[in-house]
Amino acid sequence: MHRCGTVFEELAVEVMAELATDEARREVLGLVELAPAGPRAWPDVRDPGSIEEIREAFGTRCWIQYMPHAGVIEVREIGWAG
Repeated sequence: MHRCGTVFEELAVEVMAELATDEARREVLGLVELAPAGPRAWPDVRDPGSIEEIREAFGTRCWIQYMPHAGVIEVREIGWAG
């Protein structure tokens, strides 16, 4: 799955498909959009030269594991506690 500078790995796509409500999916996608711009996201993950390291971001009821890769965000895993 590919969404505006974001690539979702297979496991993340499966989790998104299993979320019970549109509200849950919106919350996860909101976190995906905010994570790269977060104050602890250094170096800027949108920079094609940024370090490819696994990072995590946490929302109210969800979390994501992501990695900057070739100028996009690769969402590797999604967790839901809602």
